[in-house]
Amino acid sequence: MKLVKSTTITISDRTRRELLKVAADLQSKRGKKIDYEDAIEYLIATSRRRPELLKIATAPKGVPSAELQKLLREGRAEDRRHEEELERRYS
Repeated sequence: MKLVKSTTITISDRTRRELLKVAADLQSKRGKKIDYEDAIEYLIATSRRRPELLKIATAPKGVPSAELQKLLREGRAEDRRHEEELERRYS
């Protein structure tokens, strides 16, 4: 079993929606459940062909850390609600 160190990142609602679209596309193509880790790994692999895209995606946004923490908590709660809805819909 591979031990994975987890971390938390903050992304905008728009980025989260786009990441979800990438995950859905991958899930459709691969025919198996895809999580955010899989989607991000895919994007990293494809970004190596276009490193300027990764640089843009990871550039600082100039938002205070307290605001980022608040947005992160709200985003996590929204992600949980969304994942629960998807599980209910497809279970």
